[in-house]
Amino acid sequence: MAKRKPKGQKSHAFRNKLLLNQWLISLLGIDPLIEHRLNGQPVRPFHKLADPLRDQRLEGLDHDNLHHFYHALVNSNLFWNNQCALSKEQILLYEENIVRHTQAINKKRRRPVVWKYYQWLTLLFAEVYLDRFFSDPEGLLGDLNEFVKKFNSHWSDYADVPPYSEDDLNKLCLQNATGSGKTLLMHVNLLQYRHYAVKHGKEKELSRVILLTPNERLSEQHDTELRESDIGIGHYRDSRGRMQSEAKGLKYVDVLEITKLADQEGPNTIATRSLGDQNLLLVDEGHRGMSGKEEGAWFTRRSDLCAKGFTFEYSATFEQAVQASGNSEFENSYAKAVLFDYSYRWFYEDGFGKDYQILNLPGSFEETRWVYMTACLLKFYQQLRIYEEKSQEFEPFNLEKPLWIFVGSTVSKVKGGSDDERSVASDVALIIQFIADFLDKQQEAIRRINEILTGSGQDTGLLDKEGNDIFAGAFTYLARAMNEGETVEALYRDILARLFNNTAGGHLSLDRIKGESGEVALRVGTSERPFGLINVGDAKSLCDHVAEVASQNGTRLTVEDSDFTEALFSSVKDSTSPVNLLIGSKKFVEGWDCWRVSTMGLMHVGRSEGSQIIQLFGRGVRLKGYQWSLKRSGHTLAPDRPAFIEELETLNVFGIEADFMEKFREFLKEEGLPGNERRKTITIPLNVTYDFGKKLKILRPKRKASDGKEYDFKKDAPVPTVGDVPDYMTHNTVVADWYPRIAAMSSRGGALATQKDKVSLREQHLALLDIDSLFFELEQFKRERSWYNFNITKGGIERLLGNSNWYTLYLPETRLNPATFDGVLLLQQVASELLKRYCDHYYNYCKREYIEPRLELRDLTKDDDNIPQAELYQLIVDGDEEQVVQGIEQIKKDLEQKKDDLLRVGDLNACNFGKHLFQPLFHVRCGGKITVLPVALGESEYQFVTDLKTWCDSNRAVLGKEGLELFLLRNMSRGKGVGFFEAGNFHPDFILWMLFQGKQYVTFIEPHGLLHEGPASDKVCFHERIKGVEERLKDPTVILNSFILSWTRFSQLKWGYSQTDLENMHVLFMTDDRDQYIGKLFKRLKGMVE
Repeated sequence: MAKRKPKGQKSHAFRNKLLLNQWLISLLGIDPLIEHRLNGQPVRPFHKLADPLRDQRLEGLDHDNLHHFYHALVNSNLFWNNQCALSKEQILLYEENIVRHTQAINKKRRRPVVWKYYQWLTLLFAEVYLDRFFSDPEGLLGDLNEFVKKFNSHWSDYADVPPYSEDDLNKLCLQNATGSGKTLLMHVNLLQYRHYAVKHGKEKELSRVILLTPNERLSEQHDTELRESDIGIGHYRDSRGRMQSEAKGLKYVDVLEITKLADQEGPNTIATRSLGDQNLLLVDEGHRGMSGKEEGAWFTRRSDLCAKGFTFEYSATFEQAVQASGNSEFENSYAKAVLFDYSYRWFYEDGFGKDYQILNLPGSFEETRWVYMTACLLKFYQQLRIYEEKSQEFEPFNLEKPLWIFVGSTVSKVKGGSDDERSVASDVALIIQFIADFLDKQQEAIRRINEILTGSGQDTGLLDKEGNDIFAGAFTYLARAMNEGETVEALYRDILARLFNNTAGGHLSLDRIKGESGEVALRVGTSERPFGLINVGDAKSLCDHVAEVASQNGTRLTVEDSDFTEALFSSVKDSTSPVNLLIGSKKFVEGWDCWRVSTMGLMHVGRSEGSQIIQLFGRGVRLKGYQWSLKRSGHTLAPDRPAFIEELETLNVFGIEADFMEKFREFLKEEGLPGNERRKTITIPLNVTYDFGKKLKILRPKRKASDGKEYDFKKDAPVPTVGDVPDYMTHNTVVADWYPRIAAMSSRGGALATQKDKVSLREQHLALLDIDSLFFELEQFKRERSWYNFNITKGGIERLLGNSNWYTLYLPETRLNPATFDGVLLLQQVASELLKRYCDHYYNYCKREYIEPRLELRDLTKDDDNIPQAELYQLIVDGDEEQVVQGIEQIKKDLEQKKDDLLRVGDLNACNFGKHLFQPLFHVRCGGKITVLPVALGESEYQFVTDLKTWCDSNRAVLGKEGLELFLLRNMSRGKGVGFFEAGNFHPDFILWMLFQGKQYVTFIEPHGLLHEGPASDKVCFHERIKGVEERLKDPTVILNSFILSWTRFSQLKWGYSQTDLENMHVLFMTDDRDQYIGKLFKRLKGMVE
């Protein structure tokens, strides 16, 4: 028996004892009990796992319908060592399942789900666990307890975590940040569980699937989302609770509010025991029920439902909820069940969601409250104005119209209510009084606005306890408007028009909406359009209280019953809603599907509301982002960032109660996140140093004579039609090799066949295919890629499949004569893959054939999209990071004094390189605390620039003697820079011009990793194809070239070529060969001269 540890030992933080998560990470070859480093920095095991997958260019599927994440993982040297317990073949099998389930939930969606790396890892972890759970539960229990022993032994100074019991195995928890896509993961988790249950003949062991939600609105939302994922819904909600007779196993999902569970049947409740204890339970907002007497009863009831079943629980806040429970057994049971932890600290660090800024309460709040609230109003108004005035520039970033919310505890009654309820009522009355005064006392409001926009914290009194100006640098957009001549009076009138929906102004009206919605609309003067909405429960009592307070203070406002009966809250989430201000209780926080929140005022919230703080925060930082990346623009692949976009990608948090603000700061500190209370922006001049005197040539589509715009394939070219097979495609066939997948499906890693059958689909095989299904799949594929000028017909599909000249298919001959339904399904998948790859191949061929003859060489001008129009870099950092701020200021000073060409302080690197057309260039280390606008270089890009600079400095005399001139420019990505359809719309990172002996050598350079490329990839082969472009241009003075500078080491590629072979293919190795690769590049360019 293991020796008991003495009492009084330290307790692990919840996040440090997630045993299931750590065990799963260990299966991938990463020991979670030792220290890991990346780029010289200590990191958690999760970072080590995530590092090869974090590049967002890896999102989506490859031509083989496998995730790029899969390739990045299995090709990474990190995991394939003696510690790794999973084979590549096993992971391929899991990946096939993930793809199949993803396609299932995408079948009816207009915008298909494309997983982020952390979502894909979550699904992979679920695959590994469920496979073991169903196939070998005893072995799973033994392995987990072996890891528990190892964990407890390693952390001998800490209290032991108890071993797993058999009952612990039937619960999995996903702790993923609010806004990170938990609902979609839930849908696939259900399909994953179904798959393994069917595979092991256990699909009939469970009675039903029950999805438990906290409230009815969230249940309705889940109904909608399940339908979008094509998952069948039970009829509990339509049958008024008659659910017990409808046990249908795993086929349907019954959505049920946790509040409907009771010990006895009732008009609005269902007896828990009537549903049995063999259910698959999906629990949304799984932290509910962990504290409080009533909630504790809910927890017991939901546990009864799955005593002999299985549970998936989802929450962003398990950690806070178990801590609030104060029960160590409870805490350990959840620590052993968390499958995946992607809580807010990782989410923010990866660039997902909005940034945030805490606008602290001034030390003298009582004296300055109206000035403080006016400043908060101005902060929101600035966001609203930027959004409306720059909406066209922001369109690609999917930003929603800003919304200002105040949120606090529930108000069900004012008189006789709890302390919390009375506190919120007084908070609401304070907000209403402020708005009424702002509208009624115009001159005072204008004076305050002027004071805030033209004065400092010393003038306004808006200083925090340390004497810092809370709003320093917060109003650059409004200040610019005033500098251009806009008066404060005009600005006030614009606030009336934009924020309050009435240019003429007037006094405030509160309209109680009829019915039981508990809503109060806010209007100004005679306007019919409400600008605000109160949604706190007991509308009448609240309105009476507000009217009473207004009367006591002499505040002018009207309270009356509205003629409207339609509730407004459900439409507030839409950008078309006239509502700009929402005052509400915390009840709307859970599951509220809104992307608009941009400024958040915190009212009174109860003392034990740690989970609520994070829920509130999570709703506010949701962001769709560029191409639905969910990321802030500085972390995306956007070609450029419009000025002031950071204002709309920042959640402003302010409060009217100091205690709650303190709790909020504590949460951020516990999560290891910056406070961002004093956001600081340091500007550094961006200088376009090139004088455009050399007439550097750049490739662009010709301009049309009709309107002067460049030729556009989608708008101007003939529409391509599925079914056409040009000669090009019979000579460059689509190649699909199904042998690796067949091997993985059949034997969990059997040996691959040495002889492969090359086969074609014949008429008898086509008869087995579902052409309708293939048509809808291709239509969806077309929508995913925005190919709206592509014509797909069922006849074209049939004609195409009847012609085998355009593809090469490797598939065991026996698979062409299926004897089972699964065999037919495999043929359907083969056909689907071939068709998608045909579409990709053919569409890009048509694009190339149209654009290539219309390409021309033009002189690079200062108006070119590749030349930045901004005059300043903005370096944004939390003002509390004093060392970082000092480092930026030092680099700024050194750049001004031209102290050195290569500068580095902490995470920030700067380079002044005279050959680059604009200067300086910046790079921030991955995970660094600085945001650089409008552009910063990635690590491999920055290394190339600095290596090129070093080479130029060393060879200055030789270059001068030969009369050789060099110029470099970072090429923008899609939409702005130079791209090539010959290489799948490839946009190389840099353009290098070498001017020598009357000729221009224009070289396109891509310094990036090659793990998910191959020797036949379009990028690698582009060095040959670009010569075809050069030939068509017929300009003997311009020579085109392309090089890949591989960030991936040669030893990692395993392509079957020597390093010399790859160098002949214009692939140079910037990591292995750092001292020589630049010299080799120029040697090859000069060799072309000779």
